[in-house]
Amino acid sequence: MKKTWHLLLPDWSSYDTIWQSEHPFALWPIGNQPLISYWMDQAVHEEIEHITIYTADRPNELRNYLDHGNFWSRPVEVVPITSDENAPEHAIPVVGLPNCNKLPSPIEGEAGLLKQWLLLNRRWLDGMQDYTLKIEVKHPDGGWVGPHVRIHPDAKLVAPFWIQGKCEIAAGAQVGPYACIGENAIIDENAIVQRSIVLPGTMVGANTSLEEVAVEGGLLMDSKLGCRVAITDSFILSDISEKLASPSYLERLAALALFCIVSPIAALSRIDWSELEAHDGKGGALRLKTGENGRLIVRRWHWLKEVVKGRMRLVGILPRSVDWSSDAADIDVARRLAKTRPGVIALSDVHDCHSPQDPTEWIHASYQALCNDRSISKLIRSKLVKLVFKPIQ
Repeated sequence: MKKTWHLLLPDWSSYDTIWQSEHPFALWPIGNQPLISYWMDQAVHEEIEHITIYTADRPNELRNYLDHGNFWSRPVEVVPITSDENAPEHAIPVVGLPNCNKLPSPIEGEAGLLKQWLLLNRRWLDGMQDYTLKIEVKHPDGGWVGPHVRIHPDAKLVAPFWIQGKCEIAAGAQVGPYACIGENAIIDENAIVQRSIVLPGTMVGANTSLEEVAVEGGLLMDSKLGCRVAITDSFILSDISEKLASPSYLERLAALALFCIVSPIAALSRIDWSELEAHDGKGGALRLKTGENGRLIVRRWHWLKEVVKGRMRLVGILPRSVDWSSDAADIDVARRLAKTRPGVIALSDVHDCHSPQDPTEWIHASYQALCNDRSISKLIRSKLVKLVFKPIQ
């Protein structure tokens, strides 16, 4: 007999007055992936053959994320409804993780949804052994740590905790218990983060103490007071994601110099130009002119102007069109690459993969998106002259 699921994603958008997220609650991060992903993983575990999801809260965004269930190799149908009452009676309300799908109390007031989000992250940390992690590894202190995380020997880690890749934990800082630290976050000296969520690209300043809150850049969301506070003092909280992704002034000057050097060559070259609308790594798009033949740097001559403007890097993953897809790349990889700032020269160029349409390019791009920028840049600098003047047919 065919095993099916009917799920109801409650419309909690009216409660989101604190974070004011652009995503429905089902796509809010619980640890290392959105809430709905745990239900899809459970469907695979239980060999559910078809899933129907009813929701009144941004069904198109949910449908785009699930991509009809292709990542989980089973059909998923998202059915828009006008209100929760219009869902079938047998539909299961998704209010928590599959192994603990219940509300301790009805969500009420502005703080209710935020408290539920923090609670789900705590429950996820308690059940970390039950989940299969792709990247994070067990830390001797009992928590989980992603790749390229730097932890000062004098930092204090209190289990349970989860620290995603490329984070930095400074001397005297305390992480945990029940701390979820997103990618590219910095916990500065003597800062304390416990029972809280630090979203990616956030710096928690020295001597700052966080408890029962979620922070994103300079925004602090307090579950106890039920309010949001914009922190204007960058020594307390700040957004470092843009700084991490943008080229430095030295990099821009180098791109400008290279643009001037290549301009006479490009003017004399017979290049067939075409236009590419590519992800800019920030949710927007770049309109790039790209050459169909000739030397590598000449084909990408126009891209150097985008580096000067601060919209691309000299070294980064190759720009990929907004409708890019690869049969070899899973949905998580595709999303990660879409959120990574592209560059003029990529790691894949070192391996003779000069286009995202190359079947193996996405592997190099995915590694570059996760790996230490300095090591990649050093490798490319050592081969720079050979790369930029390499003829490609």
